[in-house]
Amino acid sequence: MAAVDAARMTAELRGQLNVYLARSEEMNASLSEANELQADVEERGKPVAAVKDRLEELYRRLSDQIEAEFSHLDSAMDLCGALQRAQAPPEPDPAALKKAQNKKRKVDGSSRAGSPASSAASPMPSYPPAGSPPIPGASLPRPPTAKPTPILPSQSISQPQPIAPATNVKKPSLKNRKDALNAQLPLKPGRPIAVKESKKSATGAQQTPDNYILGRIVMCLQGDKNRYTVEDVDYDPANPTPEGGKWNTTLKAIIPLPEKGDPTTYLDYEFSPGTYVLACYPETTSFYRAIIQSGPHPISVGTGKKKEVTRIYRLTFDDDEGAIRDVPIELVCDPTPL
Repeated sequence: MAAVDAARMTAELRGQLNVYLARSEEMNASLSEANELQADVEERGKPVAAVKDRLEELYRRLSDQIEAEFSHLDSAMDLCGALQRAQAPPEPDPAALKKAQNKKRKVDGSSRAGSPASSAASPMPSYPPAGSPPIPGASLPRPPTAKPTPILPSQSISQPQPIAPATNVKKPSLKNRKDALNAQLPLKPGRPIAVKESKKSATGAQQTPDNYILGRIVMCLQGDKNRYTVEDVDYDPANPTPEGGKWNTTLKAIIPLPEKGDPTTYLDYEFSPGTYVLACYPETTSFYRAIIQSGPHPISVGTGKKKEVTRIYRLTFDDDEGAIRDVPIELVCDPTPL
């Protein structure tokens, strides 16, 4: 696509995002007025009948504003998709390609194949390769400020509905993280995890400590929610290990990852730019320390009936020459287990 077309679509996208921000400010104004009316009733003793008509008008206005906001977001998403499709992937840099290949784990000098078909656990979900070019920081739209959840009209006007508070996007405390993890225990078979690599290699030599790889739960041991049999999803029978790609470990060596299709397994917070995380290096099954640059960003993957929207973080890995990589949120986690 010609550069002028990309520039035009970028300008249109900026316009759509500016309209979206304006709509957000209008919704905040409506919500503030509704909160004020609610305070008149609950704190100042004003009769409900005195604010009934105004509240109904605010409800109708909010409904229209929400519908318009979704319309502008849909248009912005379409423009993002068009821009992404317009950018042909660059020719791979041999030096960068070699570096990426060196990142992939190897055993006895041979690259490892995918998980064997005889695995007892369910197969891991597939993720798109990170091939989209990084977006310069200056062209990234600033995120809209957090706003309260829109209120909807109640079935009865006898009492104003409470206004829901804005979602808390701050990273939770260590105690809250532990509580959220305990609610998911015991981990189910097939659950994707980042796990410390088995201590012994194919030759029986000790492995580097705290080397996290992509794995999955095989089973919980004897009903103990802190002990599991796990497996390496990249185990290669051609390079066998003493444990056959499966070993027993404890919860202290496991970082559970979100499981596609199960919203309860996802984090209830997002990583902010500048945060250190543990992330799976693209096209490998090894986790490395990285810094969040932006995100999460929604992107379209697949074609036809298989097309779906996933979310990715843009981040930079340590010792990766500052390259910006796209990694699905399912493969980004807190850098330490609980």
